Amino acid sequence: MDSPTSARPEEGTGPKRPADLDGLERTVGVKDDGRPGPLVLITVGLHGNEPGGVRALRGLLHRLEGVPTGGRIVGLAGNLAALREGVRHNGLDLNRLWTEGNVRALGDRAPADDLPDEAELRALFSAVEAERTAAHAHARDVVLLDLHSTSADGGAFSVVPDSLPSRRLGRAIGLPAVLGLEERIEGPLMTWLVAQGDTAVVVEGGQHDAASTQEVLLASLIVALDHLGVLPEGHASLAAARTVLTEARGDTPEVLDLVYAHDLPEGTRFAMNPHWTNFKPAREGEEVAHQFPPGEPGHPVEAPLSGYMLMPLYQDVGTEGFFLCRPVSRAWLFASRMLRRSWIERFLWFLPGVKRLDVRAGVVIARRGIPHWRTQVLHLFGYRKHAPSGEITRWSRRPQ
Repeated sequence: MDSPTSARPEEGTGPKRPADLDGLERTVGVKDDGRPGPLVLITVGLHGNEPGGVRALRGLLHRLEGVPTGGRIVGLAGNLAALREGVRHNGLDLNRLWTEGNVRALGDRAPADDLPDEAELRALFSAVEAERTAAHAHARDVVLLDLHSTSADGGAFSVVPDSLPSRRLGRAIGLPAVLGLEERIEGPLMTWLVAQGDTAVVVEGGQHDAASTQEVLLASLIVALDHLGVLPEGHASLAAARTVLTEARGDTPEVLDLVYAHDLPEGTRFAMNPHWTNFKPAREGEEVAHQFPPGEPGHPVEAPLSGYMLMPLYQDVGTEGFFLCRPVSRAWLFASRMLRRSWIERFLWFLPGVKRLDVRAGVVIARRGIPHWRTQVLHLFGYRKHAPSGEITRWSRRPQ
């Protein structure tokens, strides 16, 4: 999940070209028995150095042969060229391109003028929108399960947009659910679909090459499909899948909020200190990495606040060095669920710093830099920060 940057293999390793991905096509597989149920889009390989999702999807489709399922399951591969080459991308990160500007630009130019990763965006967008259009014509809900892995060792987790349906799905899967990504990163496929009213969850199954990653991703798919009513009741794989996910979660908090992203300016070399893993606690002021801006001497990077480490960068491509997150209480989750269904939201107008409130559109315009407690109030109602501009910030709420 990075913005534009050159695709380079990890230092000293060279790109990996998994032989089992030869011949991979955009549509990995479809399962549709003509029964009622949602459209479940399963996307894999939006980053080409993450083959575990492809293998997990193939494993799911194999297990479902002969099993009566509801709805329609469609598995789509993301960056086909990068997957075949074993690199993250070829100049542009496919999971940062899902913005109105980029999508609109596809219609404003000829396909022959696309850069390699833009051509992948065009093809995947076409496949996704064709399935969504058909689903909506049949009044089917649309759900995205986007499978990924990380360069660091440590716990698996899900990334959940702050909408109630997505939260329910993320918590049902049972891995630690991380909220707040939409405030820190622009352009993921997940955010694009949730903004249009669909449900979406990203599953990060573990380290790219770990044997357990495919197992965790497959278990997540099975539990998610059961939650969505796609699998027949009491499906044989369900109990084992839940055991895998319980063990993968360990003692990590159930839900966390992403509170800090360490952005890397273009051209900056970044070296994470050894032994950082997902969900390892970091103390405020603790040295966690070293950074080397272009033409400047290197300097240590300290954690700006205490929290759980997330996605420390151990590959030579990326625009975020690491993230920090903090636990979210069940009381907060309950309160936010109740408040989003109440008329109290209209009183957000009286919060200091709020300049405009449009409840119907789910938009708050506020002065930039409002105090932390007011940010927390807006989060309770599902408003997440987007597009700071000058002295104001636009906060928007995804369809609930």
